[in-house]
Amino acid sequence: VSNHAPLLLIDPPHSTPKCWAETSSSGLMLQLFCSWPGGYPHPTLHWREEGHDLENSSWVISSTSSSDIHVETLNSSHLSHRKVFKCVGSHVVKQEEPACTVEIKIPSLESEPPKTCFVGDNVTLTCRVTESTPAARLTWLWDITQPELEIQPGGRYLIAQEGNVSRLTIRNCSQGTDGGCYVCKAQNPAGLRELFVCLTVKQPVNIVGAVGAVVVLSLLAILTVTGVILYYNPLLCLRAFQPRSAVPRNQDSGDILVLVDSEDDVEGKGEEE
Repeated sequence: VSNHAPLLLIDPPHSTPKCWAETSSSGLMLQLFCSWPGGYPHPTLHWREEGHDLENSSWVISSTSSSDIHVETLNSSHLSHRKVFKCVGSHVVKQEEPACTVEIKIPSLESEPPKTCFVGDNVTLTCRVTESTPAARLTWLWDITQPELEIQPGGRYLIAQEGNVSRLTIRNCSQGTDGGCYVCKAQNPAGLRELFVCLTVKQPVNIVGAVGAVVVLSLLAILTVTGVILYYNPLLCLRAFQPRSAVPRNQDSGDILVLVDSEDDVEGKGEEE
């Protein structure tokens, strides 16, 4: 009887390491992930910053490895915008040391132009993260009159986030409580940014009343002009309404005077003869 031992082949990973950054569950610390799967035995992964291993740094809170993934948890107090971390991988049968990098970025924000809402209508305010590593947490705050008071979804307020876009919907706008500026806040372990999104609440326009007012003003204007004309030149209106003769008269012809002798004059002339 022969015993056959399993044959284990040493094989390096065929891909390159992948790096990414996340925010810890507490939201205060940075987690650096490095993955290099597909090799046997498992590769060795190291995080570096400016050429030095992070494992020897005082700002590393914890360091864990699981099969092909290595994670470093860092204190965010040492982070800054555009700081670069590098993960270097090594394997027993691979001479070169492939690497990947992560660049930390403070969030950048943009929003839509100021919005207008009529009393009783709904309106949606939008805030968008254009840049952030790791991903930022988005929240909405009341304006500067109530600093650091976060708006909680519920009642007339609805907050929805899809990817890097957050939308605050205000239902049944009220002129007394909803008008003003809201604060969109984006935060990650590297820092935070805030952006003001302003809302104007107006009373709805009465279209029927506005049309009626225009008609009344037009009639008043017509009556005023007519009164002025009658006061300064009344004959102008009389001529306009005077009936014209059916037979036109030649303006250049003069008046013709026709003399007709009476019967008495004719008889007197006969007796004289």
